[in-house]
Parts: sequence; structure tokens; C-alpha cells
Amino acid sequence: MRAIITISQVVAPTWHRGRVILLGDAAWCVTLFAGYGSSLAVGGADRLGSELDAHPGDIGAALTAWEMALRPEAERKQRLGRRVKGVYAPANPLLLWLTQLPLRLAALPAVRRYMIRRFIKG
Repeated sequence: MRAIITISQVVAPTWHRGRVILLGDAAWCVTLFAGYGSSLAVGGADRLGSELDAHPGDIGAALTAWEMALRPEAERKQRLGRRVKGVYAPANPLLLWLTQLPLRLAALPAVRRYMIRRFIKG
């Protein structure tokens, strides 16, 4: 079995220009390897609302404050995704085979029966 998939990470130099903003993965794109896309999206939206409340009448200042507050955490999660991608999608064929081995073994009838007895039936 051989699958080819391309996963990219776009790093935006800024998340807003004027009154137009990027939110969620469009802004910080942490990739599926980091596993923080949803929580950053919800947290980012919440923080945006807080900054808009804190800067009434000055959307530009609110957006700048929002980005300054959120960017360090988003960049940490982007780096995390780049560091762990080899665990989920190894480039080396041997490592890919080794990461798939537990699933292949679990599909064997004897292993499946053992797993059911051990973990499901208790």
C-alpha cells in the first residue's frame, strides 16, 4: 500500500491589513501534525472579541493587539507541527513501515481476538 499526500504549511507575515483579517488556519496554519487547530481558532476568536471590546472605535489597534497577543503561541504550535511531522508522515520507507506495523498486526485475527479479550471484555 502506497499513498501520496502533500501537506503544506503557509506562514503569513501578518494576519490583518486594514479591516480585513485572517482567522483560524487561514492565519496561523498549525497543520494537522500539531493538533491545535480548533483550540487556536476558538481561542483566537475569543481574543479578537476581547480586543475589539478593549479598543472601541479603533479596529486597527484592536487587530494589532490581537495579533501581538496570539502570534507567539501560534508560532510555537507551528514549530511543534514541523517537529513532529516525521512521527505521522515519515519520509523514510522503513520508518513508514514501522509506524504502520501496529495497525497491520492488529488486523491479524489472532491479535484481534487477543485485543478484544484483553481490552474490551476485561
